[in-house]
Amino acid sequence: MTWRDVATRDIRGASRSVGIWIVGGVQILLFVGVTVVEFVLNDGSFLTYIGRLTGVVAVTIPLVALLLGYKSILAERAGGQLRLALSVPHSRRDLAVGKLVGRCLVFAVPTVLALCLAGGIAATLADGAVPWLWLPWFAGVTILYGVAFVGVAVGVSLSTATGRRVTVGAIGAYLVTVVLWEDLHTAVLLILHRFDTAVLRDMPSWALFARLAAPSESYELLVRTGFAVDRAGRYVDSGVASVTWLTALGLLVAWTLVPVALGYLRFETADL
Repeated sequence: MTWRDVATRDIRGASRSVGIWIVGGVQILLFVGVTVVEFVLNDGSFLTYIGRLTGVVAVTIPLVALLLGYKSILAERAGGQLRLALSVPHSRRDLAVGKLVGRCLVFAVPTVLALCLAGGIAATLADGAVPWLWLPWFAGVTILYGVAFVGVAVGVSLSTATGRRVTVGAIGAYLVTVVLWEDLHTAVLLILHRFDTAVLRDMPSWALFARLAAPSESYELLVRTGFAVDRAGRYVDSGVASVTWLTALGLLVAWTLVPVALGYLRFETADL
């Protein structure tokens, strides 16, 4: 049996989970709610809507992805099903890859549905041109952004057999990568430059790259590549070759794969 069998089994199990259906429903309600608020209450333009939705996505999608993935390995490990699964035979690598693929699909399907539904309502209510050709780009980079956090969650789940540690790891990952990254980056930059605030207005290229390494920053730059939204301006205006949309794309791929690889290194030799 291969990783495809693991992914298929994981998807089937997830489809029977009430919690996952609730998370998907909340996501649809949230995206549609942002659409209604922007066009019915605020009478905004489509680009303004994309900017507002980007801000909501940057904060909420990581939570959804982490919730879907942080117990992907731990639940079976604690219940003893993991030993049975590995005796079928599955290799540990097949299990890790299959879980990553399965959880990515479990995340992607309801997210695409929510984006399509919200986008359809927005296109109907928008007063002005709708950039149809760039809408698949927005959906694609949004999925990639969430998949990056699925990778983080699966990596955390692979790395430990303790429920408390997995929970702390998932919460810590969200706090560091979404909530605190900008503040930590600013603090380090000020310390290195002896609290000269001028460096915050004219960052060196390495500092811009370090800021872009935050998944939310990479996501906003990718959205800015397709839409003229008021986000990620520091990268677009810098002219630094290391902070382009291709760099942002590579960073999100790295956030997807590197945590899983690191978690697998511990999982490969762990006592189940």
